[in-house]
Amino acid sequence: MKKKVKNVKPEKGFDSQWGYFYKFIIGFEDGMIAEYLSKSEKQNKFVEGQEIDVEITTREYNGETINKVKPVSNFQGGSRPAPKADNVQELIVKQNALTNACNVIGEADVAKIIEVAEVFSNWVLKGEKPTSTVKNDLPF
Repeated sequence: MKKKVKNVKPEKGFDSQWGYFYKFIIGFEDGMIAEYLSKSEKQNKFVEGQEIDVEITTREYNGETINKVKPVSNFQGGSRPAPKADNVQELIVKQNALTNACNVIGEADVAKIIEVAEVFSNWVLKGEKPTSTVKNDLPF
């Protein structure tokens, strides 16, 4: 619900199992008074004259009714994962093929590593089986 802040008065804070809380009494133009707890001494959620969307809860404490107020959060982050490239699976296969080509050839001949990696990649992605025409000195 939307409410317009009439006044904000700091009160004595307190220690809790979650750390120190600063307590503020918020007065609204409609006459409602509510308590707001903040981890910050200089809270900026409730500003005099500002209209804000709030959530009010009421509880009983030692026979007294206490209104608790907090601003409504409109944060909606993390709802969708970042889009992936269309060729993610292909890139994974190529990276795996390159790693295995390095294992087979070693690190000395980059051109040979790429050639073997393409053979591995083409076999996985396109079903192209290596033939004897590739290079007879392949280890398989």
